[in-house]
Amino acid sequence: MRSRTMLAMLACLAVLSMGLPAGTAATNTKAAAKKDAVSVAKGYVSQHRRELRLKPADIADLAVTDTYRSAASGVTHVYLRQRYAGIDVLGAGMTVNVKDGRVIYAPSRFIGRIDRKVSGIPTLTPVTAVGDALKGLGLSASDVLTPATATLVYQPVSARSIRLAWNLEIQELSGQHWWNVSVDAQNGSMLARYDLVDHDRAEDIAGAISRPSARNATALDAPTPEETVDDGSSYLVYALPFESPQDGERTLQASPADAASSPFGWHDTDGVAGAEYTTTRGNNVHAYADYTPGVNRPLPTMDAEGGEGLDFEFEIDFAMPPPLWRDAAITNLFYWNNIAHDVFYNYGFDEAAGNFQAMNYLTGEGLGADAVQAEAHDGSGVDNANFATPADGSNPRMQMYLWATPKPGTLIDGDLDSGVILHEWAHGISNRLTGGPTVTGCLSHQEREGEGWSDWLALAVTTLPGETGDARRGMGTYVLGEGARTGDGIRPTPYSNNMAINPSTYNTIKTSAVPHGVGYVWATMLWEVYWDLIEVYGFNPNVYEDWTTGGNNLALQLVMDGMKMQPCKPGFVDSRDAILAADLALTGGVNQCLIWTGFAKRGLGVNADQGSVDSATDGIQDFDVPASCI
Repeated sequence: MRSRTMLAMLACLAVLSMGLPAGTAATNTKAAAKKDAVSVAKGYVSQHRRELRLKPADIADLAVTDTYRSAASGVTHVYLRQRYAGIDVLGAGMTVNVKDGRVIYAPSRFIGRIDRKVSGIPTLTPVTAVGDALKGLGLSASDVLTPATATLVYQPVSARSIRLAWNLEIQELSGQHWWNVSVDAQNGSMLARYDLVDHDRAEDIAGAISRPSARNATALDAPTPEETVDDGSSYLVYALPFESPQDGERTLQASPADAASSPFGWHDTDGVAGAEYTTTRGNNVHAYADYTPGVNRPLPTMDAEGGEGLDFEFEIDFAMPPPLWRDAAITNLFYWNNIAHDVFYNYGFDEAAGNFQAMNYLTGEGLGADAVQAEAHDGSGVDNANFATPADGSNPRMQMYLWATPKPGTLIDGDLDSGVILHEWAHGISNRLTGGPTVTGCLSHQEREGEGWSDWLALAVTTLPGETGDARRGMGTYVLGEGARTGDGIRPTPYSNNMAINPSTYNTIKTSAVPHGVGYVWATMLWEVYWDLIEVYGFNPNVYEDWTTGGNNLALQLVMDGMKMQPCKPGFVDSRDAILAADLALTGGVNQCLIWTGFAKRGLGVNADQGSVDSATDGIQDFDVPASCI
């Protein structure tokens, strides 16, 4: 592995080569920097209006939905929303990425000649619209968890038609669906709908990521942050980087909270030293059992209790049914939700970017009030896992289930599988980062990569030393009872850089299910880039360390930054280009050819064309790299 010093030198040389002024960020307050970036972004849109095929009226009323700065790259992300007559046009956004006073990448979903395409008058009241939406969803008022909210919007329905609509969010009492629906404000017809809940059912999704049982769990120490919070807490869990009982025995993790991202520990909610809760509840997550269908809220008796010493050490007897080890399962779920929070915080999924925290006491940025509600042993079904991601400021919900096995009467506990947990948690990352944290619906199109990011982020965090990219990495093998990582799992093939094992290319999405099959192809492409970076920069087993310390750490940073930089509703080419732009911003472009090579191997080369993002069947694959990389 290249030394940290060498990687740091490369980063410095890259920055110098771009002619970046020293100390720019230090001389401006955050508020002034944001204001400057917004001015730069709006100026860019005005200056490039003709290139974007826009008329002055198309950009006369732009709203800033979000803006924040990424610490690693120094890029300020400005998310603009197109409006007409003061009303938001859903999906019509632009992500303008600004560094050192200039725009470095600005993908757009703005709509040209919008005045010729809008129509409709608001003849329906919001109450009537709710009734029409419920009817269209086949629901009654008794099926709804919370009252629906209604906002007047413009909803694109085709390339030539944009209708005035009431946009509603409707949570089903079952917890299985959290609908975003647009109902025509004039005639009550349903114009669009998508589910804020990402489902991972056994029949069509990625579940766990399993490892060979031959590995010895006691032979590897869990990676740790540079500084932890010594609050006396301890958790008996399948610890990072293990992901399931297939890896070996549980280990006792003492005071594992990262001081940089959870400075008051995992049981604090007020930003003052001392735990507010002695249960599996804190600033980042509230984990509890939810056995009763339709409840979907925490009950005091369903938390795991650690006492004043915060000692969460509970036994598991696999000869007994999972409800008899409930507290151990809740503890594992609580631990891994917090691990996800702390690890991904360090790669930029922080307060400003819309992460999940009850209180944003580190920076005060973002909205807070949105710790994850993580439900263990959910009673609404089996063979499933899901994650609901509302906009920043509302609690996401993770539902974890028991899984049936080939052996009759035997159930496997998904709460013991960090691959499942990380996959679900990562849906929150991709949904909050794409298009900005207060905007929903940016991953509701056909050529969407959400399932792929979830697979890949779970794989990347739990890779073990000695693993190689050309080996088989089965998905869902533990919860399916296959017993080894080499099983086929739930995806069409295991993940591998060996084309004989995983032959998928960009064309594969044309015959793949949406979203899981499409996501499988995207994760395959990221897997190529991941291992190419590791080959150059080496593998660092500590995922808490920054992007200069290993190829895997660098890959995590680039993929996270790419999600921030891409447009709302990105296709594969959009997301590829965003990762390339992220590398330019982070390293000055040191890895451009390496990244191109990984994507081109799987058909996303320089001449690939994604076509319409609303279709997964019209893309054109290409295996060429830029001439400068030959």
